[in-house]
Amino acid sequence: MTPQFDPVQVAFDSAIRDFKDKLQDDDLYRDIVQVKSIEDVYDATDKLQQEQGKKGHLRHLSKIEPYLARIHDYKNAVEVFVQVKPDLLGLIWGPIVLLLQWASILKTSFDAIINTTQEIGQALPEFEQAARLFGQNTHIKDVLLLFFKDILEFYLVAFKFFRLPRK
Repeated sequence: MTPQFDPVQVAFDSAIRDFKDKLQDDDLYRDIVQVKSIEDVYDATDKLQQEQGKKGHLRHLSKIEPYLARIHDYKNAVEVFVQVKPDLLGLIWGPIVLLLQWASILKTSFDAIINTTQEIGQALPEFEQAARLFGQNTHIKDVLLLFFKDILEFYLVAFKFFRLPRK
């Protein structure tokens, strides 16, 4: 029996390839996809908090909790509708860890990333609720894909900023 063709699955795979192509850094991509779960993100933020506490520069990492909660709901909703591959999970979780690590060097950059993710988190819908309500509607897959592309675009813009040459 041949696997059923799913155009949304193909579109998710295409979005992943597009992100990787635009990132233009295979090593960075490998680092990103190493982070596979929200627990990995929490481990990284706990480590950052410990480092910042030792230096007396503790920042408000709790502000990103709405973002992490909504992205976790998003991941759960996506798992219902598409075959989730390891790279997809890495692209959901990995960029936020690397961005926090990179931004932690400069207080203003760190605050900007935290504030931006807080705002995005507050704006994202409650995906699990939406999936339960609209799960029978095949268009929910398209909506989840659009959010995936938007999340990846946010990460690309942030990576581009941090990779700009410093003067």
